[in-house]
Amino acid sequence: MININLLPPELKLKRIEVKRNASLLSFCIVIVVIFAVIGIVAKALEQTVKTGLDTARNSIGTNTSELEENKNLQEIALLINDRWKTTEKINKNRVIWSQVLQDLANSVPVDVQFENLSVNIEKSPNFILQGNTTTEREIIKFKEKLENSAYFKNVNFKSSSLGQSQEEDGKLRFTLEFDLEKKGTE
Repeated sequence: MININLLPPELKLKRIEVKRNASLLSFCIVIVVIFAVIGIVAKALEQTVKTGLDTARNSIGTNTSELEENKNLQEIALLINDRWKTTEKINKNRVIWSQVLQDLANSVPVDVQFENLSVNIEKSPNFILQGNTTTEREIIKFKEKLENSAYFKNVNFKSSSLGQSQEEDGKLRFTLEFDLEKKGTE
């Protein structure tokens, strides 16, 4: 194949230059269009991200306030739980004196009178009872009733003596010591 160029070289160079300029111009137009599309997409994406960010900030603010409210509720719940444990501990160690004294009164034989009753829960023996009666048998009966009681333990006969004054003539003075076993209804 033979190529014959009938165009003068200046026209040929112009033509090549026009083609080059057209290619360069179309390349520039494509780049401008690409940048315009990227700008539009970036603007839309920026708006979407801004909306998402605002939503996230609002959600964080709401969750933070709920967390603070829940924290306050948790502190209140812990306080209530702590008070409940303290109440249980107090109730466990609480002595129901009406029941204890009723049982003590029910254990007393007819011929025994109390002179003095000392109670100290902190030390042992808890109770020191001084009384008087007419016979030693009544003291023994009283001691046995206290030993059989659900409320008392470690019942010990401490001392007894015959009354010295005329008022106490013929009466035995005695002292019993015992501990509290049961503190009430459990």
